[in-house]
Amino acid sequence: MATPAPQTERRIQIASGSRGMVSTGHPLATDAALDVLRAGGNAVDAAACAAFVLAVVCPYACTLGGDLYALVYDPKTQRVEGLNATGRSPLATADDVQAEALRVGVLSATIPALVRGLGDLLERYGTRGFGALLEPAIAYAADGFAVHPTLADNTRERAELLRRDPAASALFLPGGTPLALGTTFKQPGIARVLREFAAAGPGAFYAGDIAALLVADARAIGGTFAIEDFTTHESLWQTPLAVPFYGHDVWTMPPNSYGPTLLFQLLELEAQHIEAVDPESADFIARGFAARKRAYAQAAKWIADPAVAEAPMRALLAAALRERSAVSGTPPPEARDRCTTNAIVIDGNGMAVSLIESVSAPYGSGVVLERSGILLNNRMAGFNADRAHANGIAAGKRPANTLAPCMVTRAGALAMSIGTPGTVGQTCTLAQILARVYACGQDIATAAEPPRWSVDFQSKLVVEDTMAPALRDAVLAATEGAHVMPSGWISFGSIKAAAVTPNGLTGIADYRRAATTAGW
Repeated sequence: MATPAPQTERRIQIASGSRGMVSTGHPLATDAALDVLRAGGNAVDAAACAAFVLAVVCPYACTLGGDLYALVYDPKTQRVEGLNATGRSPLATADDVQAEALRVGVLSATIPALVRGLGDLLERYGTRGFGALLEPAIAYAADGFAVHPTLADNTRERAELLRRDPAASALFLPGGTPLALGTTFKQPGIARVLREFAAAGPGAFYAGDIAALLVADARAIGGTFAIEDFTTHESLWQTPLAVPFYGHDVWTMPPNSYGPTLLFQLLELEAQHIEAVDPESADFIARGFAARKRAYAQAAKWIADPAVAEAPMRALLAAALRERSAVSGTPPPEARDRCTTNAIVIDGNGMAVSLIESVSAPYGSGVVLERSGILLNNRMAGFNADRAHANGIAAGKRPANTLAPCMVTRAGALAMSIGTPGTVGQTCTLAQILARVYACGQDIATAAEPPRWSVDFQSKLVVEDTMAPALRDAVLAATEGAHVMPSGWISFGSIKAAAVTPNGLTGIADYRRAATTAGW
């Protein structure tokens, strides 16, 4: 049995193993997923278990009121499948609702999609009972867990938002004070809801007593949820998009995910021969930033509800593949801040999952439905205020979503499962890591460790404050508006990955946020 390598001077955690690998955004989720693998479950069983635990122990990033995407590599078919478990806007969304009203508060929430999505994943690929996989999450909700630094920090930073809603304030600001580091945090409402649909199946969340409770509590505070929003909600199975990149195929989700911007970046980087550029140079960063700008400008018009945008995006990517490069355009305004967590799993049979889940901004809408204790997302903020845009606000529609899971194969065989949180920086973080690995020949640990670049919410280049002074100064001098941000800043992300190597499996967990990896 392999265990995580001890951390010395490295700023990432590394694990090795031959029978399974897990990397997630919290050690309790990593431990729960590894326990599932050891008990004979597969990668989907383990990832679903981890996702439910993350929804309990990282409520600033994701809850039962959030959404997710997942990529699954099936070794039997050597295919990658994609699950879109994001929610639609309520059917009663008013034609004249103002975009600003959708930023926070109960009107900012799309229909919670996470529970249905995890149920659909398990129905297609799972091997363990649904209820059994929820047991760790139920225990942490009912019995509590120790408030960790990221939870304490996010609660303190979002206290003003949480105070606006009485139920959110009571849960996260007990006695008017943000959750304190090391104290025990319990969520009895979440535990009750988890127990109910653990026994009845995920469909119980969208019908009957649970759905009626959620709708009634939302409407009591001005929301527009209706029972029909829940009973008609479905996940989407989508064929992932892929491009060749230095002898490998890189896969991600189609719209409404921003995943296609990753693929446009990779096409540009290979066309510009990034393999010939020193990855520790200002030129490497400049080329990556330029590729990101061009990719984002090219793809952003068609990041919208799949019914509107998926077919045009596939055509756009096919054209870019013929040209082997993205084309130029005018970048749109960046999305607002986001908060996300993810889970990466590979099992001993070679099945892999890249799963990413979110409530959008930290603490989402800032609204807790009182009797269930469920914090709602604010994913409606992802819509474009221009109703004529493909991503324009409308009823019953999935908004653009920054989440972008990733998988890599070579000649049909699994090479890597990888993902990161990181708001508008998700795809450029993935692109620079993949370039370091597949173009420059670095191993995944070496690729993830160095200081990296990203973008801020005004599309400006940012670099980590840990970057070597000479390199930092060269980058700042070469790019107008470039500036420095702390390495833990949201857009730099936190890579979790599991790679297939000649010696087995290697997992990494990026030091930039709470993350752990463990191998078996």
